[in-house]
Parts: sequence; structure tokens; C-alpha cells
Amino acid sequence: MNEDKIVVVTGGDKGIGKAIVEKMASLYKYVVFTYNTNESGANRITSSLPNTTAFQCNLQDKEQNDETIRLILDKFAKVDILICNAGYDDDAVFTKMREEQWNAVIDINLRSIFNLSKPLVDVMIKNAWGRVIYLTSIAGFTGAFGKSNYAAAKAGIVGFTKSLAIELGSKNITVNAIAPGAINTDMLMRIPEKYRNSILENIPLRRFGEPNEIADLVEFLVSNKANYINGQTIHINGGSYL
Repeated sequence: MNEDKIVVVTGGDKGIGKAIVEKMASLYKYVVFTYNTNESGANRITSSLPNTTAFQCNLQDKEQNDETIRLILDKFAKVDILICNAGYDDDAVFTKMREEQWNAVIDINLRSIFNLSKPLVDVMIKNAWGRVIYLTSIAGFTGAFGKSNYAAAKAGIVGFTKSLAIELGSKNITVNAIAPGAINTDMLMRIPEKYRNSILENIPLRRFGEPNEIADLVEFLVSNKANYINGQTIHINGGSYL
């Protein structure tokens, strides 16, 4: 366990985020995570992992974002590792997509990482060390039917990652992204079975990924073993995007 690092994970109450929180909690002294509505899930994590702290935060609300960051910094004084995992989808074919669907997906998936990164990157610069990981998606590279809002947001994360990595590299801060494919989460299970089977047929490994496999990659990217990896998007999809 590394006594010196404070880790923040957004959307840490379930799925990939929960796996990341559990992995980080086994390695670092303090792990802070956000959740939106799943209070019971967040409480189960903090009860089982005493070195974790949960904050309720609707990432679509900038004032809540700002207040959450203030509370985190008041409590821990610094943040060393930021992992923006929280994601949201609200699908519709473009001709039927409402403006509020577009805005909500862009706000939560893309705009929130600006709102959260801005104050925390300032802290990392002062401390001359930091690791930033953004969770994007295979959809940001391939597109997806009915997901123009989601794909646009996830593609935006890739460009943001590259640009921020260029700016922060000289400050001893690395910025990387992870692009999962089909991972065994609630989001995947919401897809009708016949479409899930179609997705599975296009994965050379012939299985869906598991949340802990994403957490293992996060562990590597924030470790000293990845000190020279910067501005990259690492694909983890069983070979479905080649």
C-alpha cells in the first residue's frame, strides 16, 4: 500500500468503477469515489473498504462538481491520481434524438472531465506529480448505431487526453485514456440478447471483458512501470477493434 497517494475515481459505485475502486483501495491509502443515485452500492463499498470515501455528485451539475472537489481537497489536501470513469448513455437514432438527450450525454461523459480535471490538475502541478486516466470507449472509434451522442463524447475524450498530455508532460503528470470494448456490466446487459450475441461474434476472444481486467490496466497505467506512457489511448476489447 502506497501511503502517499490520494486517488479519486468518478462513478465508483458499480461495474468498472467499482472494480477500479477496489483495486486502488488495495494499493493506496485513501480512495475517494463519486456516485450519483446508487447510495446503497456506495455504502456497501465504504463499509467493506474502510480506506474509501464516497461523495454523492451529479456530474451534470457543475456546482455539485465544484463543491465535491472542494470537499475532497478540504479533507485530503491533495489528489495525486484522477480516474474519470463515470459514463452515461441515452440512446436514440439521430433523427429522433432530443436535444436534452444529446446535452446530458455530452455533459456527463465529456464536459464533466473538464470540470473535475481543472482544479485537480492545478493541485498536481503544484505537487509536481500526477496521473490522470480517462475512460473512453470503442464507440468513440467505431461509432455505434443510435449512439451519436455517446460516440461523440467518447471521441472527444481521446482528443482531450492527447492535448492535455502535451501540456502536462513537462510537469511530471501523465494523461492517458482507456477504451474498453464490450465489458460485462449493467450497460452491456441492457442490450437485447440477440444484439449482444452479434457483438460477441465479432470478438476474436469470443467472450466479453470483465471489469477487473479494466482495473488491472488502470493499476499499470498509474504505476511507476508506466512512467513513460503519455497521451495514449489503450484499447482493451478482446480484439474487436483491429
